[in-house]
Amino acid sequence: MMFSKHFLTASFFLLSSSFLSFQVHAEDTGPLVAEMEVYRLDTSQKKKFLLTEKDQIKPGQVLEYKVQYSNKSSKSLKDVNLTLPIPTDVSFNGQMVPNNKDSYASTDGVNFEKVPLTRIENGKRVNIPFNEYRVLQWKIKEFKPKQKVVVSAQTQVNATP
Repeated sequence: MMFSKHFLTASFFLLSSSFLSFQVHAEDTGPLVAEMEVYRLDTSQKKKFLLTEKDQIKPGQVLEYKVQYSNKSSKSLKDVNLTLPIPTDVSFNGQMVPNNKDSYASTDGVNFEKVPLTRIENGKRVNIPFNEYRVLQWKIKEFKPKQKVVVSAQTQVNATP
């Protein structure tokens, strides 16, 4: 079976209540595997700390979601969209890797545009604030056999209501 004519999507649905729990949902992507790690960033010391379920998260802290996607098959996958939803308890801060011509985002999880997102306000085109981004996406034209792709996004924990 060739994957070249398939439109593949890999998605993470993060449970915002814990910031760490997640499940992988992949449509027609048997050979596509994703592994996620969440880090707390200490910007004053420029260090990353891998989070565990026991760690306490506080408003204002910066978290980085890092996902490694792997093509475990012996065939190339074509037109793969890697998506990373932003949990509701955090706000995207504009830092994503890769951040290139294949980087997209959405404020509604349905309509994706190239980053940075814009809209018309008072007759002028303006950039949409990063905290309104709800899903990030990277388009991979060809995901080669055994290839790995790492994507990441930084967020800031919102104040609790």
